[in-house]
Amino acid sequence: MRYERFAGERSNTMFQRILVPLDGSEGAERAIPVAARIARTSGASIVFIRVVPPPAWVGAFGVGVHGTVAVQPKVEATEKDLADATTYLEAITTAYAGDLVGLNTEIDVATGVASPTIFSSARDEYVDLIVMCSHGETGLKRWVLGSVAQQAVRHSPVPVLVLNEHGMVSSAPEATHPLRALVALDGSALAETALEPAAQLIAALSGSAEGEVHLLRVVDLPSAYGKMKSQAYISDSMQEEARQEAEQYVKAVTDRLHEGPFAAFKLNITSSVVVSTDVAGTIIKQAEQAKSAERSTRFDMIALATHGHGGLRRLVMGSVTEHILGATRLPLLIVRPREVETAGDESGSTSQVEGTEVEIQTWAGIL
Repeated sequence: MRYERFAGERSNTMFQRILVPLDGSEGAERAIPVAARIARTSGASIVFIRVVPPPAWVGAFGVGVHGTVAVQPKVEATEKDLADATTYLEAITTAYAGDLVGLNTEIDVATGVASPTIFSSARDEYVDLIVMCSHGETGLKRWVLGSVAQQAVRHSPVPVLVLNEHGMVSSAPEATHPLRALVALDGSALAETALEPAAQLIAALSGSAEGEVHLLRVVDLPSAYGKMKSQAYISDSMQEEARQEAEQYVKAVTDRLHEGPFAAFKLNITSSVVVSTDVAGTIIKQAEQAKSAERSTRFDMIALATHGHGGLRRLVMGSVTEHILGATRLPLLIVRPREVETAGDESGSTSQVEGTEVEIQTWAGIL
């Protein structure tokens, strides 16, 4: 199986059409300055979308989406909601005129369930990036309403930049501030599909300054080596061999990034390898508490690809991407490549360890 970078054809020169979902809240609007900054550098247009849920009726009476009870559907109410949504989006373009000056903007009002409607619009509008701010709701509200951000992990046809309403970055930084993105890799071609969109974003948001893309390879030994996947059966030689293999991998990726189209972004490429049983936690810790001899600042963004699997596999193995989405306060770039079946390419790889062939399972999208 091989993986294409994006679900559709797109330019190699950065993003061209950016979709910003808005729900009427101030939190969601925090995505606007960031989207405007990306659009200005990329020469992209911005599409603001507001999704109006349809009235839901059960039997002769029924319960509406806001908990109201009515004898029969009122089409007029839906039409009013659509008109209000249009008025709201028009007001947004005025309220954020300073951020949007000189940019081509469009508005889109649609009726439906939020997540699939937004993703359908992304396809119809030939969007190649979604920028949104997640409210980070938990408990019953998330269960009832769902989460567009969580659904993006599984279903978005294009890369999604998710900002946290209460996170570390709520607006675009100064143009002279070089940004740093941590791209999580697992050794698979799928995970590498996050590299190009991450580079595009960092280049766009860093302005004239030199941005940085850091390649992080987390080696999860218990999921690959040893009897019963227990840490007790992992020898020092196993750990060292796995680390060396991972270091060779990130070096090879770094060398490739210094050549070809990626080099045009003029970014500083760094890398590191960490052995850990907690992949998601390690990625978050490395991103939010990054310190080294050269710097003591955190990263500005995490980027990673996801399989978007569901069902039993998700239930049993969990999801690195969704774990990070729910725990980090940093912006998270989620890339869900389209899977294209070919012979002889799987998401895992094999390695010889102490004379025994074992399969190294990739975790991007365990997902």
